[in-house]
Amino acid sequence: MAPTLWAQLGGLLWAPNMKEPRPTGEEYVATCPAAPDHTPPQRDCSCGIYAFYSPVLAEEGGYWPQEKGVPLFNRIVAGIVGAAGEVVLHERGLLAARVSVEAIFTDGAPDSELPIPRAEIADAYGADVIDSQDYEAFCTERGLIIFSPDDV
Repeated sequence: MAPTLWAQLGGLLWAPNMKEPRPTGEEYVATCPAAPDHTPPQRDCSCGIYAFYSPVLAEEGGYWPQEKGVPLFNRIVAGIVGAAGEVVLHERGLLAARVSVEAIFTDGAPDSELPIPRAEIADAYGADVIDSQDYEAFCTERGLIIFSPDDV
């Protein structure tokens, strides 16, 4: 989640490795600060929007909301993004040119501990709030392709 009220003016979601929030109500488009002359993602560059293939891989990768604990981790929400444009597959996830927020998971700290309730975040992005256990069913219902490490 965006770390400050000022940051939230640009968007409610802010990935830990990003330098700007994801704008609400629209696709987030990747840029490359290191080489603005090419379009992300590129295999030989770290540009692009990162996404894990599944909730399990996100949790194993350390990008998963915590039930309780360090306040920074209580600000993490996870969910589903729909990737569009050029997509580069990697071992545990992908890099995409563009993403849209499709769902926010109920996992992690309760809404009362978050600066913004999940329903408000989901509404701002035109997304749903679902349990991570429903990930595959949600993707299937929406016609979203589910990638896995086997696709690399």
